[in-house]
Parts: sequence; structure tokens; C-alpha cells
Amino acid sequence: MDIVIIAIGDELLSGRTVDTNSAWLSANLDSMGIRTLERLTVADEIPAIIEALRRVKSRVKVCIITGGLGPTNDDLTVDALAKFAERKLVASKESLDIVLEKYRRRGLIVPVGGVPREALLPEGATPLDNAVGVAPGILMELDDFTIIALPGVPHEMKDIFERSVSGHLANFERGARAKVESIFTTGIPESRLFGVLEPVIDSFPDAKIAFYPSFYGVEIRLTGEVADARFRKFREAVREKASPWCYSTNEGSLPAIIGEILSLRGLNLSVAESCTGGLIASRLVDVPGASRWFEGGVVAYSNDAKIELLGVERSVIEDYGAVSGIVAGQMARGAAERFHTKFALSTTGIAGPSGGTPEKPVGLVFYALHSPEGTKVRSNIIAGPREAHRHRTSQAVLTMLWLELDGKYDNHQWADGSREFKL
Repeated sequence: MDIVIIAIGDELLSGRTVDTNSAWLSANLDSMGIRTLERLTVADEIPAIIEALRRVKSRVKVCIITGGLGPTNDDLTVDALAKFAERKLVASKESLDIVLEKYRRRGLIVPVGGVPREALLPEGATPLDNAVGVAPGILMELDDFTIIALPGVPHEMKDIFERSVSGHLANFERGARAKVESIFTTGIPESRLFGVLEPVIDSFPDAKIAFYPSFYGVEIRLTGEVADARFRKFREAVREKASPWCYSTNEGSLPAIIGEILSLRGLNLSVAESCTGGLIASRLVDVPGASRWFEGGVVAYSNDAKIELLGVERSVIEDYGAVSGIVAGQMARGAAERFHTKFALSTTGIAGPSGGTPEKPVGLVFYALHSPEGTKVRSNIIAGPREAHRHRTSQAVLTMLWLELDGKYDNHQWADGSREFKL
């Protein structure tokens, strides 16, 4: 099944607000095997909304709208829906009861006449309860076209979609259901990963596969019918080829995978960061329950901080420089000692755009892993702006830890261009 998403709002077109709703909806629809055929953005104008709906109606049977549901005179989605469907705007008992109860609980003032604008729906439409905000979503079914309108506030939109819309869409089409599976990889660039998988892809020319690179790796997405034996063979072949770099086949992040392993084994972790500036610690504490296995970290940006907080030898910095393998190793050991952890990670590098030399160019980074078995250090040149450098470096050192915990480090097929630094 195909769907078109229409995002409504002048603020989206002006650039003042980024449309994250459409991206979130597309990702969730995709996981359900529903393809987003097109995404449109239109102004808060009734003619523009109606024209978009007419265009969409000729292409798909279902449309999802976000934005324009609210109490003010620039919230025009319901007006446009009523005119498009040639129906009156009414406040059904169900929608009025829902909205008035929200007004009462929140201490809001009911407008003159006793009917808040949020309670108005095109005649015959069904309100979809909004557990987070006031304005309900709208389900309007025409003869051959279904419109689902959701608030533009992201957490309200997500609440209604997850509680009401996803179930409706799951039952909408009962034919062959597409299955979407993801394989999350780390430590291998998209071009090289494609080269590894190319023989498999050539053997299954009709299979649907897509690659989605990010700072943190490449997601491989496979699409096929649930009952198709050929799709299952293709999936298993891809998994086998990608297995050296695959850390998850669900939505789990690499920090979450690491945290689960540490927690199950009763182990703990600390970090010492220079060029990543606290990003590794931030990614770790994003994982619920991180306090069970993450002790803390130090952002030691200056040479003095590395010396005083982590015990890096001053003579080592003077002889080799702060961006060096030996400093990275001492930073990781220092973090493990100060936080009393079994494992510790460290980073030191030149994120740019200045500061490089012919011997140590911009992008050069050293990152280390300290464990009960000793300290391992790797180096790489990570191109791109500072933000990219920080994110990719954080992923590189977390990949080191994941490989060590998974018992794969010593025999790993390194594909990220990094080199081991011998202490």
C-alpha cells in the first residue's frame, strides 16, 4: 500500500521549523510495509490544502495530514477538509465531550458559544483521541479515499498515530503483506559494504535492498513479502555476508547493545574524551538504565587537563604531542583507574578545520580501549567538518568496545581504514 503525507504550515515553508513529523511517519510506515509515495508541504491556506488533496486523491487511497489542528484562526485544516469533502463542520457529541473534558482538566477558558474550535469536525468524521494535547486527530473516510489528519505538535502526532492510526492502517489492506527488515552495521563504509554484498544482490536481481549511511554506520534495509521463501534466502545471505559488521537487526543503538552486554556481565565502563568533547558519554547516558554500567567520564581538552585529571605523563605529551597513540592509551588507562572500571575508552584528535600539520593532518584521530587484558589503540583520518569528526570518532571507539565484548576484535575484518597503533 502507498500513502502520501501532507505537512501543513507556513513555518515549515519559511524554514523556521523543520518538518520532523513527515520523516517520523515515513519511517514508521516503512516498518509496517507501507510505502510513502510522496511528501508534500503546503501553506496554511484553504485553497492550497484542497489542491494538494485533489492531487493526492488521484494517486493513492490513503493520505496522512499533519498540522493545522488547533484553536486559532490560522488552523485551517478542518475547514479545508470540510470544503474538500463538501460536508458541514459540526461538533459531534463525541468530539465535544472529548475536547471540553480536556479544557476542564487544563483550566482553559471555553469560548463564547461553548464549542471550542478543536471540537469541530467535518460531518461524519471520527475523532481520534489525543492523550497528550487537546485537539483530536481526524479520520475521514470518503468513497475511495481515506484522510487521516493529525496535530502538528510532534509528541501529540506520535501519540495518536501509535494508539489509533497504526492499527487502522494494519487492517486496511489484507492482501500480501510486505516485510521490512533492517541490518545495522558499523565500521564499514557504504561503498565497501555494497562491494561485499554485490554477489548476493546479483544472485537475487528482483530483491529490494537499500543502503542508508549515517555518522554511525550503514543501515541495510530489505523489503519483501513475509511468506516468500526466496526473500528469506536473500535475507539470510545478506546477513551472513554483513555479519562481521552487523551489531543489530532491530532498532537498538550501538551504545544500547554495549550497555546490555556490560549489564548482563556485571561490568562497568568509563570514558576520557578530548576531540569528541563529551559526545561518547552523552550517547551512553541516552540509554535507559545506563547508571548500572556507566560510571562517568572526563572531558580533558587541554594538555593540563589530560595530565592532572587522567595522569597522562607530561613528558609523553612533550615528546609525542597530545594527538598521539601513546597519549590515547594513557588517557584510557587513567579513566579506568580513576573511575575503577573494567573498561575505558578515550579519544584525542584534530577535528579541524585548522590545527593540522603535514605529519598530523586535520582529521587525524587516535582512540583507545582499556580492558583487563590491556590497552588497544587505533588511529584513522576521519574527513569532514567538526560535527562529522566527533560523531564518527565516537562510533569508531564504541565499535572497538563492541568487538572486544563480542569476542570478535582479534579476528575482525577491519574495513574502516583504521590502523592499530602499537604501544
